[in-house]
Amino acid sequence: MAISKIHPIRYSVLDAINYIINPDKTDGEILVSSYGCASHTADIEFEQTASFGSKIGNVKAQHIIQSFAPGEISPELAHEIGKKLAMQYTNGEHEFVLSTHVDRDHIHNHIVFNNVSFTDHKKFRQNINSFNKMREINDELCASYGLSVIKSNEKSAEPYYKYKDVRANNSNRQVLKNTIDSYIPLVNSFDELIEMLKKSGYEIKVTNDNYSIKKEGSQRYIRLKNLGDKYTMDAIITRIKYKDVDATPYIAPPKQEIGLLKDLSDRMDMIKSPAYQNKVALSEVKKIAATYAFLNEHGITSVSEIEEKQNEWSLEIKDMRSSIKEYESQIDELTEIHEALKRREKYRDVYAGYLNSGKSKQYEEEHSAGMMLFRSACKILSSKDVDPSTKAADIKARLDELIQKKDVLYDEYHKMKSDHKQLMTASKNIDVLMSRETVTKHKDHSLTR
Repeated sequence: MAISKIHPIRYSVLDAINYIINPDKTDGEILVSSYGCASHTADIEFEQTASFGSKIGNVKAQHIIQSFAPGEISPELAHEIGKKLAMQYTNGEHEFVLSTHVDRDHIHNHIVFNNVSFTDHKKFRQNINSFNKMREINDELCASYGLSVIKSNEKSAEPYYKYKDVRANNSNRQVLKNTIDSYIPLVNSFDELIEMLKKSGYEIKVTNDNYSIKKEGSQRYIRLKNLGDKYTMDAIITRIKYKDVDATPYIAPPKQEIGLLKDLSDRMDMIKSPAYQNKVALSEVKKIAATYAFLNEHGITSVSEIEEKQNEWSLEIKDMRSSIKEYESQIDELTEIHEALKRREKYRDVYAGYLNSGKSKQYEEEHSAGMMLFRSACKILSSKDVDPSTKAADIKARLDELIQKKDVLYDEYHKMKSDHKQLMTASKNIDVLMSRETVTKHKDHSLTR
């Protein structure tokens, strides 16, 4: 299901562009494309195009937002659909910048296109008919990709309360509550819980004994007391107390260099013993098993190797991102040329008729739209030094080849990012597990003295 809406931009096109191409929202600007312009100079190019028109008005651009249901679509497919929506809705006659945001639980596209056409320099007319056209294109695209489509007499494809539940279960607030719930049986004090949260990638801020927490990459802190009665500081301390009366301070674990996989295997065997048969232990076994399998698959046997792999894969991800952006740039360039070639071929006969008429002014007036589109296409092709004998089919073949190469690299990129994320998770799991082991040994030692 995709929901689209549009609104005019009357003030700063630059601010709108800067917002939609934010690297933090677009996977380092990989999910940014442009047509007829460059994303970082689009505001200037929009203005130059508009300067050729007259009586343009105060609307500088149009902003489309296309949102998809959580979990329904991949970022790259959403981007592909967004590009087709932009091309079909503007007939390929307006410059635009497209971005796909992946910073929320629902993937969504932003399309900012010039309010003035670069073919005839007329302004875009936004009304109920054009809005309905956008919805029709949007629904047809969704249907062609097997996505759910909103029927005309429905406000949404599913009841709001179901959508709300999906969002609630995936929200930062709910994830934090789940994390705290899973850690409480494993710790002996509130301070130890805080340390475990830090090691799991959470940032902690304390103001007048009020704890605020946020996950790395999130924008806002969440106050513990705002999570509910079970998550105030006093409530958490009480919950920990009933699990283990003898609270033990946190002790940082030593770096493990030898026998990491064996340590994890021994840990699983110990937890599987009858004394550990409870839900927490089973959850811990699954966590260790996943960590063990991942490290074993990649031949990683020590903490130092984990750190080396993290650095190595970070550099590979950076190089892949640069290569993908280069492919995207070439694809955007060829897409513009391909559209211009199709337009030139479509209106070539109109221009030939003009020449056969002896360049009659009457003929030119009667076929003004076709003449203007033909000339604008020729102007674009000339500015890009395209050989006059080039055909749209030739460019389409090159375009398809580039897209295929980019898609292969994109799959490798996502696999590498996934592996890198799993490696970071494995590193955090090891820190937490080794911390528990160290704390237990310290506690047992204290009791024997």
